[in-house]
Amino acid sequence: MKVGRPESEEGWVRREFVTTHWSLILSVREGGLGAEAALEELCRAYWPPLFVYARRDGLSLHDAQDAVQGFISRLLARQDLNGVRPELGRFRGFLLTSFRNFLASRARGEACGKRGGGVSMVSLEDDAAVGWLEQELTDPMTPERAYDRAWARQVMRCALERLAGEHRTPPQARLFDALQPMLVDGGRVRREAELAASLGMSAGAIAVAATRLRRRYRTLIEAEVRRTLADPADLEGEMRSLWEAWE
Repeated sequence: MKVGRPESEEGWVRREFVTTHWSLILSVREGGLGAEAALEELCRAYWPPLFVYARRDGLSLHDAQDAVQGFISRLLARQDLNGVRPELGRFRGFLLTSFRNFLASRARGEACGKRGGGVSMVSLEDDAAVGWLEQELTDPMTPERAYDRAWARQVMRCALERLAGEHRTPPQARLFDALQPMLVDGGRVRREAELAASLGMSAGAIAVAATRLRRRYRTLIEAEVRRTLADPADLEGEMRSLWEAWE
C-alpha cells in the first residue's frame, strides 16, 4: 500500500486535535465513564499487530487468538496499565515488550492464555482481518518486523476507513470507490479517460479529485500515528518508522 511522502514538510506538521491512545489508556485505567468504549478502541487498534507477532513467533492461529485475548484480559485484570505513563514512550513499544513477557510466562504455564480470562472482552475473531493478517505471514521476517508491518498496515486501514466515512453521499461514494485503488497502488489513476466518462467528469476534474484524496489520506494517516504518541515531537520519527515498516 504505497502512499508516498508528502510534497513538503508542511504536510506532516499540520496539526489536528485528535483523541490520543494515551487518553484512552487513562480512561481505561481510571475506570470512569467511557472506559469500556475506550477499551474497545484500544483492542481494535492493537490486536492485529499482536496477533501477527504471535503467529510469526510460532503460535498456531487459534493459539495466537487465545494469547492476544489472554494478554489483554490479564493486562486489565492485573491493572498493569497503572504503570503506564505517556512519558515512558510510545505505547506501541510498551505493548510489544509486555506481550513478549506474557508469551514467555504463558510458555512456562504461568499465564492464563484462554480467551476472556474472567474479564468481559470484545471479540477479536474478525475473520476478514485474520485473513489479511495471515497474508502477512507469507514473507519471511522476524516477529518484531512482522509486528511493525502489521501496525503500519493497520494504521493505513484505519485512515482509509475514516476517509471512506467522509464520502457518504452517493456521488462522493462513487468517486471514492473509483479512486480508492490508486491510494493503494502507488498513487496512479488508471484508465483516466474511461474513468472520467463513467463518472460524468472531465479528466482534469478526476486528476484534481485524485490529488485531494491523496492529500487527505496522508493527513489521516498522520492523525492516526499522532494518536499513539505522547510527545508530538516524535511524529517525524514515527512516520519514518511507518514507511520503513511498509517497504
